[in-house]
Amino acid sequence: MLTYINKKNKEVELQITRHAYAQFAQRFPLIFEHEVENKNVLEVFEYMFKAAQRVKNLNWREKMRIKKYGQDTMFFRTSGLTFVVKNATIVTVEISDKDKRYLNKVKHAQIA
Repeated sequence: MLTYINKKNKEVELQITRHAYAQFAQRFPLIFEHEVENKNVLEVFEYMFKAAQRVKNLNWREKMRIKKYGQDTMFFRTSGLTFVVKNATIVTVEISDKDKRYLNKVKHAQIA
């Protein structure tokens, strides 16, 4: 069970979409250069999210993304990955590493 602490200091339980799992499994090897076995995707996903910190000081690019996803969106970031949370659901996982962001748009990219 994944949770985070909201502004009112309450623990909020999160749901995870299939899309978020799929994006994580696809993008994880692009950052860390090794695959995650199918049986371990959930375990690694949870480990990475628990290590993530909520992004509070949003830059202008992140504020534009809030408009895309909606006002109730939060970003949690760790080790080059950003978890996008909307309405207590992790909806997607994006690569946030500055030098590798272009890989978000590459379908089934190969590790170079």
